[in-house]
Amino acid sequence: MRYLGNKTKLIPFILGEVERLIDRPGTACDPFAGTASVAAALKRSGWAVHSGDLLSASYALQVARVQLDRTPRFDRGLLPSGVANGARSVSYRDLLAWLSAQTKPGFVSEHYTLAGAEGRAHGRMYFSPSNGGRIDAIRDLIQGWESQGRITRSQGQLLRATLIEAADRVANTTGVYASFVKTLQPNAARTLELKPIRPTPRPRGSGRSRAFRGDAAALLEKVGTIDLVYLDPPYNSRQYPGYYHIPELLAVGWSDPPRIRGKTGLIPDEALRSDWCRKSEAEGAFREVLEASDGRHVLLSYNDEGLLQEQQIEAALRERGIADTYRVVDRPYKRYRADADGPARTYARDDVKERLYYIRCR
Repeated sequence: MRYLGNKTKLIPFILGEVERLIDRPGTACDPFAGTASVAAALKRSGWAVHSGDLLSASYALQVARVQLDRTPRFDRGLLPSGVANGARSVSYRDLLAWLSAQTKPGFVSEHYTLAGAEGRAHGRMYFSPSNGGRIDAIRDLIQGWESQGRITRSQGQLLRATLIEAADRVANTTGVYASFVKTLQPNAARTLELKPIRPTPRPRGSGRSRAFRGDAAALLEKVGTIDLVYLDPPYNSRQYPGYYHIPELLAVGWSDPPRIRGKTGLIPDEALRSDWCRKSEAEGAFREVLEASDGRHVLLSYNDEGLLQEQQIEAALRERGIADTYRVVDRPYKRYRADADGPARTYARDDVKERLYYIRCR
């Protein structure tokens, strides 16, 4: 999934520092998990990971990639009798193939495509009408199966995550949902297809990994004493609920239809907004998280264009841990571009630096 701040390309850099600083894997907490790429990489390396995030879309991805150790099978009764072919259960892949062919226009078609009155009124072209109908049908089926107790909670989250990623591949955007493109792009003209997400197997000897949804400080207090606290918070003023309101909508569903607003159809998100995205509040948010954490090692991943200044980060970490263990390393990488330079947007530079700040705690 296209996601601001995604660390997939930086995983070798991050894991290399973790392995150099910490002698062996233990228990880690990643309370700003996003797409769960780092949490899954830590689990793959032998860590038991507690991952978390404020967004329900992130929680679905965490369950799929971090909490699940293997791909589940599903009740054969979910499929029509002729499709199930008498099997005792249905594979994830076969279920996705059947789901991908379902269509029934509903909430997404009405509000986020030109097929619906609300979509036409605002010119919303987040999806083609045909893909909007597929998204509606699939999400409604997931909701119905859950309410009837026909799938487990983790199965439901896996299917949500699969739909979120499939919808993102055909979304008529430049990578974020803060706006839509005014003409249908080639990717958005393709037919939505659900593709399997592969859960991360649990290495032999490692503990269970779990996913959470909620505030970072609250999660850190809940997990208690651990070996590694990995922090990857928002670093600029972009509030993620506004940039990813449609993935969040797909995660939450519309059994209780939200009151959407504005040209882009934003959903209510005040409770999901982060102090890390407010310059006047970011340092306080950082110190609150450090106070709540009880980890032997703290590793902060932060962009060199972030709201927090390096001096603020250093001061807070030295106060929290053993001062002479403080260190910082950085790695340049290509900036994520949602659009090209133009009259309305000019990027200062193409390369930015990801910095890893480290402190060992008492």
